[in-house]
Amino acid sequence: MNVVIYHTNDFHSNFNNLKQVHAYIRANKTEHDLYLDSGDYTDLSSIVVQADGGKSAMKLMIDSQIDAMSLGNNEIDLGKEAIVALTKSGVPLLSANIRDLDHKMIDGIYSSIIMTKADKRFLIIGLSPYYSKDFEHASYDTFFMMGGVTTKEPIALVKQELEKQKGQYDYAILLSHSGLFVDKVMLEQLPEIDLCLGGHTHDIATSKGYSQSGQGEKLGKITLEITETGIVQIENIQLDLVEQQNERFDTLYKEIETTTDQILSQPLPHIRALAFDAFNESELINFICDALMKEKPSDLAIMHTGIAERALTNPVSRKSLIENFPSKLNPTHYQISGKAIREAILLSFDEAHIRNSGKGPGFRGSVLGTLGFSRNVEVMKNTGRITIDGHPLEDDKIYSIMTDDYLQRGSGYPSLRVEDSEAIFEPGFIRDLVEKYLMDEEVFASSKVQRLF
Repeated sequence: MNVVIYHTNDFHSNFNNLKQVHAYIRANKTEHDLYLDSGDYTDLSSIVVQADGGKSAMKLMIDSQIDAMSLGNNEIDLGKEAIVALTKSGVPLLSANIRDLDHKMIDGIYSSIIMTKADKRFLIIGLSPYYSKDFEHASYDTFFMMGGVTTKEPIALVKQELEKQKGQYDYAILLSHSGLFVDKVMLEQLPEIDLCLGGHTHDIATSKGYSQSGQGEKLGKITLEITETGIVQIENIQLDLVEQQNERFDTLYKEIETTTDQILSQPLPHIRALAFDAFNESELINFICDALMKEKPSDLAIMHTGIAERALTNPVSRKSLIENFPSKLNPTHYQISGKAIREAILLSFDEAHIRNSGKGPGFRGSVLGTLGFSRNVEVMKNTGRITIDGHPLEDDKIYSIMTDDYLQRGSGYPSLRVEDSEAIFEPGFIRDLVEKYLMDEEVFASSKVQRLF
């Protein structure tokens, strides 16, 4: 007899990809098979996810006959309370290495489960991201802790779980949202793992005992033969799923979309509309920079115009804010030299550069854009003269700036990069900051003040 393990990872709320997986699984999965996911089925840019913390999106996974999933960073970004709410769905959520801020297990999250198929016991262990690509420890905790979650070193915990379950299973599966390179290093220390199903780095990778399937555009299929002497992997492939009609999924999604749209479409009070231009100074980016300065007074605020997709127009709702500011980027405070600021500003004049895609961690926009500044900054494009509070920018002086973690990482504007340890990350995203200041007369008035000449 054979057992087939189907596997996905990193849908990031791409429900069209999930629709194809849903159709295939429902048509082909048998009672002897498993469907497992390695995390990041959600994305905070999604209206459906934002409306109720991922509960409606989970209904789509349940109807896709999911058996278990590990928690990715995008699930953890929902926050502890939302994660606990997701555990009520009935889908086993796995992570051996996440804890609350008291370093205790989070209610409803399991380190592992054992599922029996074809009279064989499959131990399934989950892991959430801990190491950076450079193997920095607890590299995600700065952001996770904002939502009440922290992480522990995973290798020791997997070994502990294997020892705890010793004699209780026939085959060990690791659902690891750690990334391809990290998985390879960890697995060298975990020879007891028979199969690792990875995620996080969006690779399409297939080898003996390993599978990672991109961003949901592939469906991993691992076939195991159950023999008298044990369990043998006889096939490990990635399936390309063709688009097809799927009325069941469409009906369910339409119901969910209607409900979540009603939740998020309630009008928010605001003073007026704000104009936007991704490649020139605009009221909307001026507004964001001035709100950042009011939130945490600094020498200046800087923002990439690619943070927004369009103007702030009537009506304003949580839905329109999510659509306009899809990136999950936090207000960020740090210190940097005047020379680094000058280099970034000069680069923002490069018409070819500002039209780049802007791709980078946490970014969900469509273009990099130019730079905007707080009202105390004046930039003369023709001469390159830059002043802050009326004083010339000094290359050797250290300035405190408010921006977001996109620019702090050097995305798009490399000179603005500093290490995470040198930055202070504030709770909430830029869109939350916009919502907070929608009725602030002072910030709306200052957004009209010109900064680029």
